[in-house]
Amino acid sequence: MPEQTWFILSITPVQEFVGQARRTRDLWAGSYLLSWLSAQAMAAVKKAGGEIVMPQVDDDPMIRLLIHGNGVTPPVVGSLPNQFTARLPVGVGPEICREAVQGAWRKLAEAVWCKFVKPVKELSNFHDLSAVWTQQIEGFWEIAWVVVPTVDGEDGRQTLKRAGDLLRRRKLWRRHLLPDEYATLGREGGDHCQLMPDWRELSGYARASHADAQDAFWGSIRDQIGMILGHNAIELAQGERLCAPALVKRLFPTLPACALKSAIDWVPGNDSGRIRSWPSTRYMAVLPWLRRVANRHVANKPFIDRLRDLVGNDFQTESGSAAHLASDLGEIGKLDGNLFDRDALRNTKDFPIADNKAGDRRRDLEAARAALVTAAGIGEPATHYALLLMDGDRIGTALAQAGPGAIATLFKRFGKQVTQTIWRHDGICIYAGGDDVLALLSVPDAVTCARELREHWTKAAEAAMGEGTRPTISAAVIFAEATVPLRLVLARAHEVLDEVAKNGNGRDSLAADIIRGGDFSRSWVSQWDAPGVEAFAGFASGQHAPLAASSGLLHAIGGRFGAPVLDLFADGGHDDDFERLLAQAHLRNRSRDLPAMDAPGGDLSEEERLKIAREEIRPLVALLREVPGGAGARRGRPCLNPDAALFLRFFARQSVGGARSQVPIPDVADTGDGR
Repeated sequence: MPEQTWFILSITPVQEFVGQARRTRDLWAGSYLLSWLSAQAMAAVKKAGGEIVMPQVDDDPMIRLLIHGNGVTPPVVGSLPNQFTARLPVGVGPEICREAVQGAWRKLAEAVWCKFVKPVKELSNFHDLSAVWTQQIEGFWEIAWVVVPTVDGEDGRQTLKRAGDLLRRRKLWRRHLLPDEYATLGREGGDHCQLMPDWRELSGYARASHADAQDAFWGSIRDQIGMILGHNAIELAQGERLCAPALVKRLFPTLPACALKSAIDWVPGNDSGRIRSWPSTRYMAVLPWLRRVANRHVANKPFIDRLRDLVGNDFQTESGSAAHLASDLGEIGKLDGNLFDRDALRNTKDFPIADNKAGDRRRDLEAARAALVTAAGIGEPATHYALLLMDGDRIGTALAQAGPGAIATLFKRFGKQVTQTIWRHDGICIYAGGDDVLALLSVPDAVTCARELREHWTKAAEAAMGEGTRPTISAAVIFAEATVPLRLVLARAHEVLDEVAKNGNGRDSLAADIIRGGDFSRSWVSQWDAPGVEAFAGFASGQHAPLAASSGLLHAIGGRFGAPVLDLFADGGHDDDFERLLAQAHLRNRSRDLPAMDAPGGDLSEEERLKIAREEIRPLVALLREVPGGAGARRGRPCLNPDAALFLRFFARQSVGGARSQVPIPDVADTGDGR
């Protein structure tokens, strides 16, 4: 084999670029662009006669399209990481990767510039807006690499480990300087981008002194969007002011199919409509409610038709990117999720209506929505959705022990299962590459989906590595109110995954959190195989709804037991005594809170009644126990987390027909022509 040079390369920023998002499509676009740029770098290596050592990408559709130009359907979900290790023939340097990445990024940015910005550039306060655009685009990506010298007697596993260590050291040399535009294009004013605050927004005006001129510039951008799409809808919100990289991320999915193919070499999914519209967080929150309403289509049809007639064509959601969500919902599944939330519908900012009779129309829509809710008889829709983030544990250690072939096999086997698993649980997959997963789901399905993905990971690891130590995977599920900015939700997900599931609980764990507005509740965490995770999934899906809805029992956990009593059981000892104490509280409270759950028969002894109650509350006992994961856990044995009661109350309120309801819940099964 000809002599080759080893190197490891990374493209950044990652979390910032993905997380700086206002819409669910922004979240997808950031992940997709990073995969696409990584594909450009990897393809440059292969075209130069080199080899991608880690990860193995020969079957990746983006790589195949860039190398062969056809043969596969262009992917809609990115699957390539921002970092890879490769070998190049001697005399060919990693600079070819930087040139490929910057060239592709420049070409895409030029397409967005020509379609949306160039026609209005004279309205900018910058003397030369094209120069500002070029500097922001050229200076955005940091592409760092380390050439790994060969060492006699070292095998591939050792070289890969050394490469990772060298790249981590290289990243410590980063320079954090202001973009060039601040030095070369004047300091006379201008505001920061609202998504990427390190960069200036493109109008060049300071809002404090030139608000009208700033609004005129961005109004013209919106007009350009409207000319191309036939509407400007929510592509660029009123008052939203962006820099060049943020505008490329926001608008590249709206490029006409021919321009998109020219800019990125293909059209994802061979259908530009699939990437233009993504379900909103509000839609993901109300989806379980929509399913229940659609299942009783005959009974609810008059009320659905009334709402549909009032909506017209103004507030419809094209679920092209996630058609599987609405495929069996009928007309109601095509409507904007905000239409079904009473607070969002009343809020002129959340749900603007551009109409001379907006007030009357809003009142009519509110009345139609309220009539549908009453007719459905299952309470108000939920207000929260779920974001799922998963990441493999100690992959570097596994790589050193098992080698790149075994890890590549693991990633490949696992990756084949991810998107379809998320779809089966009514979710949308944002990113699935290697050991990383990012998805949006509804509250009832998120934990069940996470457990199934973890099962796929475990089986893939067993098949790839056989007996012995195998890498585990951890996950964070964030139950977030639909109004909370996505960037805050994703940032919290990374924090919970890293600090709670991994570092705090020793990895191989599931952690969860609830976000209401700006308030974070105490996180719940446990090892995957502990009974509490199964119980947690059951409570989230509504399987234990009566137990979760028992307000008296919740009060007993947090009130009557109190800290002194709970401390006696906090270390995991005296489990039998704790279960008996909780069962007694359950017996005292359920006849008041849940008459339908009275113990069967009046002739049972107290001990028999207590035995039944203990069976009923076992899921709750399991939920209250947090079980540490691997050897790195900060505690060595199960401990009691009374704050798990917060999750019980949350699940009760978010379930279909939960505590948020203002209408009675019928005591009969749904009927109609549902699936």
